[in-house]
Amino acid sequence: MNILMCCSDLSYKGGMVSVVKGYLDYADKGDVDITFVPTHRDGSKATMAGFFARAFVRIVRMARRGEIDVAHLHVSERGSFVRKGLLLRVLRRLGVKTVLHHHGAEFEQYYAGASPRHKRFIERTMRLADVNIVLSNRLVGMVKDKVPEARVEVLYNAVAVPAENPYSPDNATDVMFLGRIGVRKGAYDLANVMAGLDPELPEEVKFLYCGDGEEEGIETIVDKYGLQHRVRHIGWVDGEAKEGFLADTMVNVLPSYNEGLPMTILETMARGIPNISTRIASIPEVITDGTTGILIEPGDTEALSEAIRRIVADRGLRARLSEASYSLVRDKFSIDTAFARLASIYRSLLS
Repeated sequence: MNILMCCSDLSYKGGMVSVVKGYLDYADKGDVDITFVPTHRDGSKATMAGFFARAFVRIVRMARRGEIDVAHLHVSERGSFVRKGLLLRVLRRLGVKTVLHHHGAEFEQYYAGASPRHKRFIERTMRLADVNIVLSNRLVGMVKDKVPEARVEVLYNAVAVPAENPYSPDNATDVMFLGRIGVRKGAYDLANVMAGLDPELPEEVKFLYCGDGEEEGIETIVDKYGLQHRVRHIGWVDGEAKEGFLADTMVNVLPSYNEGLPMTILETMARGIPNISTRIASIPEVITDGTTGILIEPGDTEALSEAIRRIVADRGLRARLSEASYSLVRDKFSIDTAFARLASIYRSLLS
C-alpha cells in the first residue's frame, strides 16, 4: 500500500508531529509504504503559502502518476484544517482515498467561532473524508454531532514502550511540566501552586519546565515568589536530552484546560512516571484516578497542590501508579498496537 502522510514539517514542536514521527520511525510496517510530505512550515504568511503551494503541486503530481493509494492527512484547527480541506477535495477528484486524522485540542472552539459559510466548509470536509480518525471514544461526537453520516474510527495516540519499567520510586525527585508553556496547558496554575508548596517540600524536589512558549510568564512568577532555587526552565527537549530528564522525573504534571490525547502523558506513562492531569477530553480514557494517575478539575489549584503533596510524600503510591501506568501503555497504547490498527483502516479503504 502506498500511503501519503501529511502534517507540519518534522522540525515543528508538538504532539501531532510526535505522532507522525512515531509512524515514520516504526520499523515493522509490513506492506505499508509511507511517503511523508510536509504541508506547513512556520514563517510569514508568504512563506507558509509558498511552502504549501509547493507541497500541493508535488502531491497532485504523485496522485496523477498513481503513486498514492491512501492520503493520510493529519489536521488540527484553523489554517491546518483549511489546508487539509483544500488538499482533500483535490485528492478525492483524483480518485485517492482519504483519511482525516483529527488532533486539534481546540477544534470545538474553532467550529463554534466559525461563520456559517466556514462551518459548511468544515462539515463538508469531514463528510468528504473516507475516514475521520479521532483520538478517543469521547471525541467521536466531535465529528458525528456535525456530520452524522461520516465514518469515524478511534485510534489512540501511541508511543514506543521500553521492555521493562525504568521508573525508580526511590531516586526520581523532579516534578516535570512537559509541553508548550501557556494558559491552555495550565502552566501558570502549576507555577502559582509552587509558591505555596515550596516551604514544605524536600530540598531535592525541583520543578522542571520542559517546553517552549510563554517562558516569560513563568519567569515572572519565579521572580515574584523567589523560587529560583526550586524551578528550572529547560526549554524544548528531545532525544537523549529528554530521556535524561525523564530518568529523574518523579511525577509529570499537565493541568490542562483543553487537549486531545496528550503525547506527554503517554510518553511519561510508558516510562512508568506517575501523572497528575485533568478530567478533560481523552485524558480519563488513559488516566484512571487513583489507579494510573491522579485527576483533578481544570483550574482547581488546591486539588493540584494536594495531589503533588501526596505523590512526593508517599513512596508506595508512586510505585503503584508507576506499575499500573507502565502496564496500561504497554498493553493498549504501544506503537505496535496502533500501527496494526492503522494498517487495518488503510486496508478497509482498498478492499
